Amino acid sequence: MADLSQNSMDATDRVSLDQRALEMEQAQLLFDRARSSAVSVFALVVMFSFIMAFVIGPYKAGVWFIIASAMIAVTIAQPRLFTPPGITSANTQTYLLVHTVISGITGAVWGIGAAWMADPDVLISVYTGVVMVLTITLGGISPQSAFRRSYVALATMTMLPFAAWILFAVPWPVNANGIGVVVAYAFFMAVSARVEIGTRDLIAAKRNIELTDELRRQRDAVQKANEEKTRFLAATSHDLAQPLHAQGFYLSALRAKTQDADALALIDKVSESWRSLGQLLDGLVEINRLDAGAVVPNLAAIDLRSHTERVIHGFEGIASQKNIKLSVKGADVSVTADAALLSRVIGNLLSNAIKFTPDGGQVSVYWSVGGMKARLTVNDTGGGIPPEALNSVFDEYVQLGNPERNREKGLGLGLSIVRRLTDLMGVTATLTSTPGQGTQAILEIPLAAEAAELTADVEKLVSKDRQRISSLKVLIVDDEEAIRLSMSEVLTSWGCEVYCTDGRDDVIEFLDRMDATPDVIIADHRLGSHTDGSYVIEKVRGELNDVVPAILMTGDSGLTLSNEEGEATQLLFKPIDPVALRTALLASWSAKPKTD
Repeated sequence: MADLSQNSMDATDRVSLDQRALEMEQAQLLFDRARSSAVSVFALVVMFSFIMAFVIGPYKAGVWFIIASAMIAVTIAQPRLFTPPGITSANTQTYLLVHTVISGITGAVWGIGAAWMADPDVLISVYTGVVMVLTITLGGISPQSAFRRSYVALATMTMLPFAAWILFAVPWPVNANGIGVVVAYAFFMAVSARVEIGTRDLIAAKRNIELTDELRRQRDAVQKANEEKTRFLAATSHDLAQPLHAQGFYLSALRAKTQDADALALIDKVSESWRSLGQLLDGLVEINRLDAGAVVPNLAAIDLRSHTERVIHGFEGIASQKNIKLSVKGADVSVTADAALLSRVIGNLLSNAIKFTPDGGQVSVYWSVGGMKARLTVNDTGGGIPPEALNSVFDEYVQLGNPERNREKGLGLGLSIVRRLTDLMGVTATLTSTPGQGTQAILEIPLAAEAAELTADVEKLVSKDRQRISSLKVLIVDDEEAIRLSMSEVLTSWGCEVYCTDGRDDVIEFLDRMDATPDVIIADHRLGSHTDGSYVIEKVRGELNDVVPAILMTGDSGLTLSNEEGEATQLLFKPIDPVALRTALLASWSAKPKTD
């Protein structure tokens, strides 16, 4: 509930801020238009004063001219009197309020002034008053549209008093014009509302353009700063590496020249400091190389078990110093990754796990296979990570439990390097943690193409079996090109006639293009989101009106065949040994006559 309330308050604050910003823009438009609007109104005052002077005499026309001109002067002076520094967030409300009051008074001068000057018995003076009222109200729509309340004040004080005067002071039928003025007032209100919406949209569009430009400038500035940082780190790393390299040799030489125990202890401390500085520099260099795009992964099939065991072996000494038990568990599986980069990633995760696990704790590495990925987990029994920090720990220079920035605890680049390296290899890295119980670092690594296994052990096939299946027409349906190609190569070497499709196109059209009838179908169970192997097999059988023998390949250990499928379909679980595939082909074809 507290979170909901806070979110509601944040949303309200944002709306309030947007409203204030919009009102500032409206006030600025009124401020900018004040002088030009006043000049236009003054021209109308002069024109109607002359007309009324000829119609009803110079006295009333002159008095009205002076009052109307005074209001124009107030309108011109208002921006300077009330807002010497211009429109600001502090004076926006005051400016709009004063402008609305001035507009209302101006409207009264025109509406009541027209009624005061016009003679009910002189028809031309009444119609001149109507024209005066309609002109100032209609003319005010555009300049006053920036802030509708100001226009409403002008139109209301102009038209309604004059309409009331016509209705009650002017004889019939001329007083019917009062109804027309009221109708015009309603129309002008509707138009002004639409004009204000359009003005607000223009203001919003202008603000969006300004924000976009500002974001673009900030993006360019950040990109420039990042490029400069990369160049600086490259130059600094190189310049620091040379003296550090020399210092290492000097320390080694100095140690060989002394036998004094105190001096040796001091040299050991200096050497430890030198090694720490070297490690920090290595981290900076690696981040720099990654940001500069200098690291290009060499992806290949890797045996995850042997690779991980080698990495763990390098940490056994550090773990034993803290009496931390290291364990590894997982089935034999091949993954696609860069061997060196994957070692660096697992090493960084292990280093963090050991660092934050107390003496006598446990760090375990285990993995399982799901879908087309191996899920490797580095689990520790440390203090854990607060939930709010799980995302930020992958950022550069972020360290938990090191507010004093003790350099012996590193720079906070380890997980940042992990994120960059995993992104390069197409590996997903995530963290889960329970404060007080430990942290799990999880890597989801793509499996190596299972078809690589099909090229092994072909030599074990006997020539008798080769001749028995040499005439088979085999349809392979798999959405992985590497699997199609490698299986096709193996089956072709056995003498089979092979046809391959990824299953995305219509299989019936593919059969027409084959210009042959398949003897056996080999289909992968998972063919993307659009279909699956079982559906393709049934579709081919239905088109050919024949129960074509089929082999369904899957990595899902829980998959079973229905009774209908089981009669003519064999289920093989990945990874598939070539001998097992050949045996399945022979079993599928055993009931069919061999064609020459």
